[in-house]
Amino acid sequence: MSPYRWVILAAAMLAGFIGSYAQFQLPPLAYKLMPALNISTSQFAALMGGPMTGAVFISILGGTLADRYGVKKIVTVSLVLAVIGCTFRCVTTSFWPFLFMTVLSGLASALLTSNLSKLFGAWFPPEQMGTVVGAYMISPMLASFLGTATTALFPSLNSAFIFSGILCLVILIIWLILAKNKPQGALDPPVLPVTQYLGRATRSKGVWLAGICLFFIMGSGMTFVDFLPNVLHTARGIDPVKAGFYGSLATLGGVFGCFLGPLICNRMGIMKTYLVMVGLLGAAATYWSWQMPIGPAIVAGLLITGFVASAATPLMFSLPMLLPEIGPVYAGSAGGIISTLHVLGAVVIPTFVITPLAGSDPKVLFGLAALFFLLVIMPILFLPEVGSKALAAMKKAKGTVAQL
Repeated sequence: MSPYRWVILAAAMLAGFIGSYAQFQLPPLAYKLMPALNISTSQFAALMGGPMTGAVFISILGGTLADRYGVKKIVTVSLVLAVIGCTFRCVTTSFWPFLFMTVLSGLASALLTSNLSKLFGAWFPPEQMGTVVGAYMISPMLASFLGTATTALFPSLNSAFIFSGILCLVILIIWLILAKNKPQGALDPPVLPVTQYLGRATRSKGVWLAGICLFFIMGSGMTFVDFLPNVLHTARGIDPVKAGFYGSLATLGGVFGCFLGPLICNRMGIMKTYLVMVGLLGAAATYWSWQMPIGPAIVAGLLITGFVASAATPLMFSLPMLLPEIGPVYAGSAGGIISTLHVLGAVVIPTFVITPLAGSDPKVLFGLAALFFLLVIMPILFLPEVGSKALAAMKKAKGTVAQL
């Protein structure tokens, strides 16, 4: 394998950084931004969801176009739009223009995420796919942390937004210089009609099952992370500052879960067994962790919850390259479907299912979140087995056939 694959990973991590960074610049600036735009709390929540709104509508199209024209071109165009979105937030004075710019700022991250399997599959062996996708996912999580932690240091709204635009422009230039669709000498994939790429992806049972898994995981995880600080304050009587700290622990645990989860799966060798264990542990941790005694117990519980909640996501996003009916030719379209269901889970489950049913009862709220995490097991049972042992067996079988 070409050593340049690590440069590709680094370039992708940079490109995936800017969307989350721009998005999480907003919470520390809310006290300035809301009066400046004359918006309500619900409108501010809509601004926070802007990048996900864009991802719902663009991921499938972006994946299909990447199958046809290559990942580099599609991400390049989206980064150009992200530069505009990040920068020109500073000149908007009302809700709708700012929302539009927020959507633009998140396009690059959305399109890159939907095409991770296609991009990395051209550079990395199948057995490393989950680990590489997990390493990539550290970038947007770190971006979220840095955006929240450092934006308040800027003297004004304009300076914060202009900085993100300049940062995005630098990332665009680095992406243009470093990004490549495939190693030198690798065969070009066949050029097919755009509808054929999407048609093949939609007929794959494995693609839909992976998307449904992420639909449940994201819906459960967003509910837990979004409501945790407030629940700790109102139901447990924890000081708001400490509640915010405890709330960040789940995100910190997720950083480790994204990277170490696939490594654990590879060591076990059987992906479906690993994922079922994640479903059981994730459901239990989601329900119990916030109720642990204050101190080391709740710290450990929330870190474990974040770890487990993120431990399966890289495997789901890497799945298209491992499915025989998808592979490198159709991986972009398949990734677009998976990414769309992933984002829909973050919007539909917390907003339209869990919160209307739970009301103000935190045990019901997190109980339903735990239930949705447990539901992940159902589609997992029907997934094809593509763990490291299965991949090694398939590789051995192909070698035997080639010798014959």
